[in-house]
Amino acid sequence: MRSACLASPTQTITHVGEAQMILTSFLVRNFRNIQEANLALSRGIHLFSGANAQGKTALVEAILFLATSTSHRTRREEELIRWGEEVAFLRGVIQHGEESESIECGLEKRKKIIKIDKRTLPRVGDLYGHLRTVLFAPEDLQIIAGSPQERRRFLDMAIAQIDSAYIPLLQQFRRALNQRNRILKRLQLTKNAEGMRELGIWDHTFLDYSTQVTRRRCEMTQVLAPLVRSFYESLAEEGPFSMKYSGGDEADEFIIRERLQNRLERIRQSEIERGASLLGPHRDDLQFILADKNVSVFASQGQRRTTALALRLAEAKLSFEKTGARPLLLIDDVIYEMDNTRRGRFWEQVDQSGPLIVTATSREQLGPGLQLTSIFQVHNGEIHSS
Repeated sequence: MRSACLASPTQTITHVGEAQMILTSFLVRNFRNIQEANLALSRGIHLFSGANAQGKTALVEAILFLATSTSHRTRREEELIRWGEEVAFLRGVIQHGEESESIECGLEKRKKIIKIDKRTLPRVGDLYGHLRTVLFAPEDLQIIAGSPQERRRFLDMAIAQIDSAYIPLLQQFRRALNQRNRILKRLQLTKNAEGMRELGIWDHTFLDYSTQVTRRRCEMTQVLAPLVRSFYESLAEEGPFSMKYSGGDEADEFIIRERLQNRLERIRQSEIERGASLLGPHRDDLQFILADKNVSVFASQGQRRTTALALRLAEAKLSFEKTGARPLLLIDDVIYEMDNTRRGRFWEQVDQSGPLIVTATSREQLGPGLQLTSIFQVHNGEIHSS
């Protein structure tokens, strides 16, 4: 399992000598509208071109699913299986320097099996870090303008891609949260001494995991913030831009725990009356501030899109700086929204020396001067090299 710890925001992030991470081949079978595609890839920019609703986004979604076992378009995994079929299958070969490994994913309606080099993974979280990806997609607008849950999910995914040990921590926190909520729900109906003792016991566990999750998110925010600011101001030529995590701006676990504990004690009666945990990482938010205004609330649609692009560019740069391997960039149908000026600024900021998968309706949509390694045509779920 590959993992890396986030650096303190006061430290300079460095990386070891660059290591390649290249998806050299990718087999897709019965995923969305793709019956079967077998692709040979390499370092460079690969364009998948075709009209809308032909399978370009399905291909990007399949690569993301191979890397993270999640979809950016649905939480209902049965929707990923091609209509009329029982099983979807994905297989990728990833080159890590002089070594390679394979990832396989078999997806049924109520089950999925993930293998690394033919070995079944006992936990889905063990998949993270084998193929690091950064997705640019129209859905990224929901990170900026959607609910706090979308922004928390972004932070958690960004951390997990460079620190796979974060996944079991997050799972432990959610189990503690669920157990604490069950106790609060019982106390809402009948308040008694036994229930209060049980709540006190689970408070300690909940505080332990809440403190660790909050620290990780604080660290990620503090490390990402200057990168996002730089990219935003380069793309939009306006500012100042900043980011803030509502769980606090202090990454010291003692301070975080003490603050959480004091606040929990003050709201205990309210939590019992509501039958739910009202404080913790599950309630936190990530705020984007442009010229002292909350981007999620007051910014224009163009400013929100630029924030989403800056966020993904920063995520990609941080992934490279922390791991020494450039992530696979998946740029799905975000170019068409840009005018020529913004498109030129965007390509100036994209690290084109690593592997890129780009989708568009035509080559011209990408703009002039881009050196493509290969072009694939996508039509009705079929993918062919031009």
